[in-house]
Amino acid sequence: MGIRALILFGILLPCVPFCFFSPNLGVLIWSIIAFASPQWYAWGAAFTLPVAELVAIPTLLGFVVFSRGWGRLLCREAILLMIFWIWTVITSINAANTPLFQSHADMTWFRLQGVSKIFLMTLVTIGIVDSFARLRTLIIVMAGCFSFYVVKALPFMITSAGAYRLYGPPRSAVEDNNDLGLALNMTLPLLLFLAQAETNPKAKRIFWFLFFILIPGIFCTYSRGALVGLVVVMGLMFMRLKQRAILFPAMAVAIIIAVLFAPEQWKVRMNLTNKEATLDMSAHSRINAWTFAWNLAKDYPIAGGGFDTFQRDLFDRYAPNTKDVHGPHSIYFGVLGEHGWVGFAIYMTLVWSCFSTLGKVMRWARFHGDEIADHYAKMLQFSIIAFLTSGLFLGRQYFDYFMTLVACVAILKRSCMVSWNRDHQLVTGEPLFGDAELEDKPQVEVPSGIR
Repeated sequence: MGIRALILFGILLPCVPFCFFSPNLGVLIWSIIAFASPQWYAWGAAFTLPVAELVAIPTLLGFVVFSRGWGRLLCREAILLMIFWIWTVITSINAANTPLFQSHADMTWFRLQGVSKIFLMTLVTIGIVDSFARLRTLIIVMAGCFSFYVVKALPFMITSAGAYRLYGPPRSAVEDNNDLGLALNMTLPLLLFLAQAETNPKAKRIFWFLFFILIPGIFCTYSRGALVGLVVVMGLMFMRLKQRAILFPAMAVAIIIAVLFAPEQWKVRMNLTNKEATLDMSAHSRINAWTFAWNLAKDYPIAGGGFDTFQRDLFDRYAPNTKDVHGPHSIYFGVLGEHGWVGFAIYMTLVWSCFSTLGKVMRWARFHGDEIADHYAKMLQFSIIAFLTSGLFLGRQYFDYFMTLVACVAILKRSCMVSWNRDHQLVTGEPLFGDAELEDKPQVEVPSGIR
């Protein structure tokens, strides 16, 4: 066993019993394992040990035994996630019993198991993380995990002048440069708003530093989808934020890197006016995969083809180019092809629910004068936009990072409502929101001056 594996086990194993007695700690450790992937930097036994399950199981048991958070799973986002989960089970059963899809039935069941773990831990996170302080810690952990990849590679990025692509660790969720670019785009708004909301000067400087180095990190992934996501997110933040001046340095850094310091191979790949760059093999593969998903959904509009339906025998039937077999290359076409129009509708309803909830939180926050809550709502909003934009070109529809953001939306809403409820009751003696729901319809006139 290598020294890295010994260090990993030496840190992880003593934490396992604490995950049972303190499930919130388990959520944080599970997030580190899922997003920073320390196990893939070790060797030997670390490759075979089910590290994620080692943390997830005691965390789940601790939630069942100690937590009183079952009521938190009645929020709209959790219910929609459970409905989508149930629908994926139904589409998997349908695929296993449909002759055309039986060739990949084993892969469908295997993928369902992996996705189910993500859904389960997302719901557990909603149930366990029960305060704004815990939410803040979870978001810092997520942002720190993905920033770690850029910090680790920063010396190499500087010495090589960005001549090589940035990848995540092997066998991790962000092993591919495109997946890493997606994750970094989603992390950028987290760091920006953490830096704005932070009161500790040292922490604020760290968040600003990470925010600025993530921009060249996104460039170094050589992902065109990530570049599109970066442009969209930065543009939207510039239009939506009142303090637009804080984004000028970041935009200047991005432009200087792209115009003056980017290596020639990066410029050639990103030059979308170049026919060779625009219609290269990667672009053709995406169009082919999207057409395949569309044609499959026309024949099987209700349940699609089940998980991992992007297979050669089906490409022979539904794809324009039968020799070019690839994954969905899009979160939208991925859901459509695998779970049909019903699954696509549920998935997009979940996305709509997140934006609707965050919009309400922002309105409530402005009404209460709660600037921090407003910052966090915008943070999650822009991070989800980054996922939806870059995800147009990547088949990461079940990305656990996105699912955790969905959990954060539900946690933020409830935490803010509990806090405002408490403050209002201290002033007026009456609760602001009802205990039964603390949910979606608090159209209550609040006396001015509460905050």
